[in-house]
Amino acid sequence: MKKHNNGISNAQALKNLGAKNIIASTLVSVFFIAMIVVFFFVTYSSVRDSILTRGELDSALTAEQLNRYLISGFDVMKLAEYRVNTMLRDNASNAEILAFMTEQSDTITNARNENFTGIYGYIRGEYLDGAGWVPEDDYVPTERPWYTAAIEMNRQFALVDPYLDAQTGTVMMTLAVMLCDNESVIALDLTLAPIQAIMEESAAKHSGSYSVVIDGTGGVVAHSVKEHLGRNYLQETDTLGALIARRIFMQNELTFTINYHNTLYMVYVTPIENEWYSLSVIDASDIFIPLRAIMISTIVLLIITIGIVVSVLINISKKTLTAERLNTQLSSVSDIYLSMHDIDLVNNTFTCIKIKDPKVEKMIGNSSTNAQETLYTVMDALTAEMSRADVKQFLDLGTLDERLSETDSNTLTVEYLKSNDIWCRARFIVSERSPAGKTTRVLFMVEQIDEEKRRRDKLQYLSETDRMTGVNNRGSGEHKIRELMDKDVGGMFLLLDADKFKHINDTYGHATGDKVLIALAYCLRRAFRSSDIVMRLGGDEFAAFAEGIGDRKLASEKLDRLFSNLRSVRITELEGSPINVSIGVAFYSPNDKCTFDELYKRADTAAYESKKHEGCFVSYYNSLTDSVET
Repeated sequence: MKKHNNGISNAQALKNLGAKNIIASTLVSVFFIAMIVVFFFVTYSSVRDSILTRGELDSALTAEQLNRYLISGFDVMKLAEYRVNTMLRDNASNAEILAFMTEQSDTITNARNENFTGIYGYIRGEYLDGAGWVPEDDYVPTERPWYTAAIEMNRQFALVDPYLDAQTGTVMMTLAVMLCDNESVIALDLTLAPIQAIMEESAAKHSGSYSVVIDGTGGVVAHSVKEHLGRNYLQETDTLGALIARRIFMQNELTFTINYHNTLYMVYVTPIENEWYSLSVIDASDIFIPLRAIMISTIVLLIITIGIVVSVLINISKKTLTAERLNTQLSSVSDIYLSMHDIDLVNNTFTCIKIKDPKVEKMIGNSSTNAQETLYTVMDALTAEMSRADVKQFLDLGTLDERLSETDSNTLTVEYLKSNDIWCRARFIVSERSPAGKTTRVLFMVEQIDEEKRRRDKLQYLSETDRMTGVNNRGSGEHKIRELMDKDVGGMFLLLDADKFKHINDTYGHATGDKVLIALAYCLRRAFRSSDIVMRLGGDEFAAFAEGIGDRKLASEKLDRLFSNLRSVRITELEGSPINVSIGVAFYSPNDKCTFDELYKRADTAAYESKKHEGCFVSYYNSLTDSVET
C-alpha cells in the first residue's frame, strides 16, 4: 500500500489500533452525528431569524420614512403657526391673515408638492381657506375633526386620524394646531400616497410579503395591496388582517407568527408616533425550501461521517508524529521568550527549558532545587530598583495558587523594568493541577516588551493629558477623583478660572491667552503635590483635588503658594497686568457621602461667589450650612 508523506501507511495505522482506540473512534462518530443534529437545528433557527430580521428592517424603514414625511408637514405648519400667531397678537385683520394663508398655499403649489393641500383654518369666528375652497352653507368648522382635535391638544400639534378620500382613492390625514387666542385653529391636509408607494416598492422586493401601516383604531393607513386601503381590521372577522390586529391591540404582541389557511405568516410590528404601527407580514412557507436542502445535506453529511470515522482511526495511530510536529511548533513559539522554566510547586524544584541570557544561565548553573530562592536571587539581580518590590511579590510561589484562583485564570503576569532600563514581562502559566484543583506545576517565562510597553504608555499619556498644558484632561482627571472618592479618600476640591480671560484674548491675542493657560497649569502643579490631581476642564477653567486637606487652614496654605506662584509669573505681552483667578473650594469627607457631581456643584457655587470680587479671590462652600463663605 502506498505510504503517505508522513512515512506511515494506512495499513500500518489500522494494524496498530487497539481496543481503546476503537472505543475512541466510536465516541468520535457519536460526536459527529450530534454535530449534524445541532447543525440542522442551528440552520433552521438561522433561516427563521433571517426572516424576522427582514421583517424588522422593512417595518422599521417604513416607520422611519413615515416619521420623516410627517416632519416635513410639521415644518410647514410650524412656520404658519408662528406667522398667524404673530398676526393675531398684532391685531391683523382676517383679510390679512387670509392673504398670508393664500401666499403660503401658493408657495406649496409652486413647489409642486402634491402631497400637501393649502392651509386653512377657523380664525376669530370665520373659516379661511388659503387654497380658495368655499364650503357649503351647512359646513360647521368647529364641529370638524381637525378643529376639535386641535382644541383638545391645547396648542400642541394634533394628528387627525387618517381617512380615505372618496374622490382620489388615497388616504389623507390632517395636521392641526390651536392658536394663541385659544379658539382659532389652522390645519393642513396631506396625502399618505408617498408612504403607499414606499410600501408597494418594499413588498415587491420580497415575494409573499406585505407592508402595512395601521392607526390606533385598526384602520389601514397604507398597504402594499391597494385594495386594503380604508379597511378597518378590528371590525373584520376571519381575515388575516383581523387576526393580526387582535394580536397587536388585545395581546400587545409586536413579533409573532400566525397560521392562516394552512400558510404560516411571520409578523413584525414597529410602533410609530400617534399610536400608529408599521407592519411587515411575510409568508414563511419559503422556510421549507431551505429545510429540504438541509435534509439532503444531512444525508450527505452522514455519509461523510463514516469517512471521518475511518480517517480518525488512521490518524490516531499517527499521533506520535503529530506530537513531534507540535513540539517543533512550540519550540518556534518559545523563541519570543528570554527564558522558560518548568517549576514543580509541590517539591519546590525547577527545570530549565530555555535560557537566552548567558548571565542568567551562569547564575542558575546546574541547580534544580529550591525554585523559590533561585527565582528571588536571579530576578533581584536583573530587576531595576523601582520594580523589585512588585517582582518579589509576583514571584511568591506560596501564594501563587491563591492568586490564580482569585483571577479565575490559568496565567499571571507582571511587567517590570530590568536593570538595563529594558521593560520585560514575567508570566506564570498553569501546566498541571491536582485532582482537587490545586496548582502543582507551572511554567515561568520571561519576554522582552520594551517597545510595546513604551508605545502603550505613550498612548495612555496622550489619552489622559491636556495637550497644551500638560496636566490631566477632564476625562482622566474626573476618573481619578471618582476613584479616590469611591475609596473614601477625603480631600479638597477646587475650581479655578482666569478673570477676564476673554479680554486677554481679545486685547493681546490668543497666543498670549495660551501662555496664560500654560502659566496657570504650571502654577497649579507647583502649588500641589505630585500625588494630587490637577486637570484642565476646558477653556480657562481648571480643577484640582488634594488628598488629606479637609479644612480652611490647610487649604489656605496651599492656596497661598498658588497665589504666590501667580504673582511671580511674567508674561511680556500682558504689559505688567497680573493674572487674577476666581476659586471655589469644597471639601469632601467620606462621612459626607456626596457624589462627584454634587462636589463639583458645591465648588462651582463657591467659584461663582468669588467672581464677584476683584483680584485673586477664594470662596469656600460650607456643607453643614449649605452656604458659601468668603
